[in-house]
Order: sequence, then C-alpha cells, then structure tokens
Amino acid sequence: MELIHATSTEQIVIHSLSPAHIVRWLRLAVADLRRAPADALFYGAVFVLMGYSLVLYFNSAPQVVLTLSTLFLLVGPFLAIGIYDIARQIEGRGAREPISLRHSLVAWRENVQGFSLYAALLAILVFSWFRVSLLIFALFFDYAALPSMGQLLTQVLLPQNLGFLLVYMGSGFLFALLAFAASAFAVPMMLDKDIDTITAMLSSMQAVQKNLMTMVLWAAMIVGLTIIGLATYFVGLLLVMPLIGLASWHAYRDTISYE
Repeated sequence: MELIHATSTEQIVIHSLSPAHIVRWLRLAVADLRRAPADALFYGAVFVLMGYSLVLYFNSAPQVVLTLSTLFLLVGPFLAIGIYDIARQIEGRGAREPISLRHSLVAWRENVQGFSLYAALLAILVFSWFRVSLLIFALFFDYAALPSMGQLLTQVLLPQNLGFLLVYMGSGFLFALLAFAASAFAVPMMLDKDIDTITAMLSSMQAVQKNLMTMVLWAAMIVGLTIIGLATYFVGLLLVMPLIGLASWHAYRDTISYE
C-alpha cells in the first residue's frame, strides 16, 4: 500500500492488485450492464457511430479520417466519464432506483477545471503523435502530397518496408503507453473526488507502475476486446465499450482509496 498526498484532508492510497482482479472487474461490469442496459448501451452506440463515420470518409477523404481520428481520441475519454458515472450511480442507488442518463451526460461538470486541463494535455499528446506519425511517413515514403489510404496500405505492407512498420508501431506503442498510464485511473479519480489533473495523472502513473503486470494484462484485454469490436464492423463496440468503461471504474475502486 502506498500513500500519496491528495488534499489537506485526504491521502491517496494505492493498493497492490493481482491479475485475478481483472476477472472480478469484468464480472462486476456485466452486472452493471444488466442493471442499466439502455444507459450503458447509449454510449456504446455513440462509439459505433464514430466508427461508421471513419469508414464513410476512409477512401474518399483520408485527411478527414485523420481529423476525425484525432477528434474521437479526444472525445473518447469524455464519453468514458459518462460510463463511469453510470457505474458510480449504481453503487449509490438501490436495486430499483432508476439510473439517470442525463446525469451521466453532464457528469464532467463536477470537476470542470480538472477535466478541462486533462483535455488540453490529451490534445497535446494526440497532436504530438500525429505530427510524429506524419514525420515517420515523410522519412520513409517519397510523396509530394498526402497519399490515399489505398496507396498507404499498398506500400506499408511490402516486405521492404519492415523498418517503417517497426518504427511506426514502436512510436505508437510509446505514445499509447504514456496515454494509458496517465489516464487509467486519472479520469475516474477526477470524477470521484475534487482532485487536480496533475495529481490524478501522476497517481495514475504510479498505480500502473506499482501493478505493472496486472495493468499490462488489463491493457491487453482492452486491446483484445476493442479488436473484437472493430472486427465485427463496429457492431461489437455496442457492448465492448460500455463493458470496458464499467470494468475500468471497478479497477479504479480496487486500486485507489482515500484516507
């Protein structure tokens, strides 16, 4: 157990977790999904629509896909706030008390300053990644203008471009690792308590570091479930995204407490 200063009256306590906790988080998420299916599936439907929007512009306007991808990466965590709030409402209400979707849609207002700074920092990280990715493309491919998606897929899958794939995937992994470590517990912390963004993100990183094996397996589980959702032509995201969000709330509850 590790103590971190949170406010003048509370200390953030980081607990050690075993990989077995992942099964518990998913089981509790399924129970939450059954408790408030319509509210949770609303957020899943939004993710499905986001996926179809990418497909709509995939071939005709790749530059729009890039913009939409950036937008979705920024919007995603705010959609997760709503899912976290649903899980929090379930915790505090009786079995027959209704869950408020409207409340979940505006839950971010409970810590406007914290979420605003978080969005700004996330935006910097996302745009940094896209700048780096474009630089990598420019170093490996000789295009006078942005190529079509078909050209890109044709080129990057050639054996001689293995170096590009390694550099591109390696860079993407580092950015994804940083984003996951900083966000895994930061968003639910800011929703649950009046905690500033920097404290929440640093605490999240420390929690991930302390439970590295469990968090690696949890991140792999998230990636695997997301791939399943994408492989079903986005339809699977209807269930996958709410499930991940609800399970992430329970991961936060098991990992972080306050004294």
